[in-house]
Amino acid sequence: MDFALPEELKMIQNSVREFTERELFPLERDFCLQRGLPLQKRLELERKGRELGFWALDVPTEYGGAGLSQIAMCIIHEELYRSPLMFEFGGYVEPALYLCNDKQKEKYFYPIIRGEKKSCYAFTEPSAGSDLAQVQTRAVKKGDRWIINGAKTFISHVDRADFIMVFASTKPGAGAKGITCFLVDKDSPGLHISNPIPTMGDDWDPYTLSFDDCEVPEENVLGEVNGGFIVADEQLTHGRLKIAAFNVGIGNRCLEMAVNYAKQRVTFGQLLANRQSIQWMLADSEVELMAARLLVHQAAWIADTRQPIRNEAFVAKLYATEMAQRVSDRALQIFGGMGYTREVPIQSFYRQVRVWRIGHGTSEIHRWMIARNMLKN
Repeated sequence: MDFALPEELKMIQNSVREFTERELFPLERDFCLQRGLPLQKRLELERKGRELGFWALDVPTEYGGAGLSQIAMCIIHEELYRSPLMFEFGGYVEPALYLCNDKQKEKYFYPIIRGEKKSCYAFTEPSAGSDLAQVQTRAVKKGDRWIINGAKTFISHVDRADFIMVFASTKPGAGAKGITCFLVDKDSPGLHISNPIPTMGDDWDPYTLSFDDCEVPEENVLGEVNGGFIVADEQLTHGRLKIAAFNVGIGNRCLEMAVNYAKQRVTFGQLLANRQSIQWMLADSEVELMAARLLVHQAAWIADTRQPIRNEAFVAKLYATEMAQRVSDRALQIFGGMGYTREVPIQSFYRQVRVWRIGHGTSEIHRWMIARNMLKN
């Protein structure tokens, strides 16, 4: 069993780290003060990344992507999320879109790879969050079209998307076996998008979507009718692994900053680094960070062997998000009042992590699913 990264992955890691420190770190203060990054600036960063070859990284080579492994993608996400900008390289295709048929690929899939379109997805409803089987948004077949009525809320990146993957009930009473995924163009008649919902996060103000007799052609069904739960589960599992990697990056940066500050800050005639209470905070953070990274890399390795990672993704996401919350909190405490200001990114990291302990399934849901898998098997 070899835990060392292969040389090619080390090269990728170093290249992304250089990009992050050169392009993202200088923008952090403005990002924190303005609570976001202008869209034009994000597009400029995407352009720079593309020029360096950072584009469609995990898209298989047969579709024109780089075909990188999941362990490579986790390493990339860890490096990018050492900055609070929540920046990801472009050309990323959501896992569910690999179910597109040939016609859908031409309209939705390939334009994303070319950088012409972006997507987002809509699970959550006012009365249905982690329990997708309780979705109330309804789609009814009418001739060669589906009529969608209902609402989705806390939907991310609607402002940047050209189309939305919407999960709706097509067989009432069937629960998870009656959910279908639809590709809904953002300009579809009957689709109404709210103003952003103000949140405590930076650059994450989600939206509410309302569907009022929104018509979607039959050809926009993604996958099988009533087969949407499998689509959603795959989407969420992949997302949980990504989020876990994000939080390893956050924990890493917060700990780096805390160590450097402790070695410089003097109180009552001593460096913070010489105080046992601070040393224990740093040591606990290092132990938890190393454990989280191993969980993430293990899940990614299993995924690369084409084995299911549903349970491993639950474990990695649960531990990594709670680790990052503790580590960012300790780092803020070590920085004291300065850590609470928008002059440094720690407070932004702290608030970002808080939503990831909710999104893609709360920590409580994750514990329940892990325990259920243990007891069932």
